[in-house]
Amino acid sequence: MSKDLNKDQCYVIWLQELNKDDPMVAGKKCCHLGEMLQAKLPVPPGFALTLKAYETFLQASGAKKIILNTLDKHEHELKNDINKCEEVSSYIINDVIMNKEMPAELKESIALYYDQLCGICGCVDTPVAVRSSGPVSMPGQFDTFLNISGYDDLLQNIVKVWASSFNARSMAYRLQRNMAVESSPIGVAVLKMANARSSGVMFTLDPVNGDPSRIFIEGSWGLGESLVSGQVTPDKFVIDKITLEIKEKTICDKAVELVRGPQGHVITRDVAPEKRSAACLCDEEILELAQIGKRIEKHYGVAQDIEWAIDEDLTFPHNIIILQTRQESIWTKKPKEPVAKTKSGTTEVIARGLMQGIKLR
Repeated sequence: MSKDLNKDQCYVIWLQELNKDDPMVAGKKCCHLGEMLQAKLPVPPGFALTLKAYETFLQASGAKKIILNTLDKHEHELKNDINKCEEVSSYIINDVIMNKEMPAELKESIALYYDQLCGICGCVDTPVAVRSSGPVSMPGQFDTFLNISGYDDLLQNIVKVWASSFNARSMAYRLQRNMAVESSPIGVAVLKMANARSSGVMFTLDPVNGDPSRIFIEGSWGLGESLVSGQVTPDKFVIDKITLEIKEKTICDKAVELVRGPQGHVITRDVAPEKRSAACLCDEEILELAQIGKRIEKHYGVAQDIEWAIDEDLTFPHNIIILQTRQESIWTKKPKEPVAKTKSGTTEVIARGLMQGIKLR
């Protein structure tokens, strides 16, 4: 990493050159990925498009002026009729942003980094995931595109991610929170695409009762989007964080999986009969994941919600890939339990009933 690097002036930057202090450079997701790479955690190689790249594209292409005029024209309607967001969003995305040419300097920077990433991966036109990365948390608001390969398709899908800043749900989200509807700059993470045999999420505490001595893993066959969307009921594994003993296994019938398909596509297919009721992780993968989870939690100093995948093209333990981490959002944000003095002078936590049945996703 260059000590002279001025991140604020970059259009494109390697993920490992970002850290926790850079959310206004390339967004939180890119910063977490970069921080994990610096900590030698198993994150796939990749680079980030910065917020400056987003702003430069909109300004230089002339899209920004049209967007501002459009939002100003419909300001009253948007504030009083949330359904108007659909109509305005469609115009901004399809008639404005997607019809604009990316500036040559941006194209050149992206081409340089993508060529180098292909060299790192040892594969021409390496398939990548193109993911949004906002500077503030807006879960589920922006778009992600998977299995993208080749320079031209990469450029198109980067613009699609930028355009998702103006999708209807994103604009409605900002309107409902009195945020500036005309501006929500986002970074873009371009990551080597894992050929996921299985994938899922891991919490470094028990998400049902907040027990910090347990690690909770959910997983299914294929890409993790099938789990998040509720298409399958995932396998569940509970591990003792101290002893790394697998305490519980719940293996479910997993009828479908989402896998890489033709260029730019993922497809849903039936799981082979012999795999439907088989565990999507073996014991050594469960325990290796748990150890990685402990490392990530120690690094951040707080319980984590982690996305992982098992790459079918790699051998254990290098097949375990971390795709994202964020602070666990329920138990780590609860007020601290009050502490009372006992007669002997020692302290004890005043017991309280814990909330049950928290929705995991």
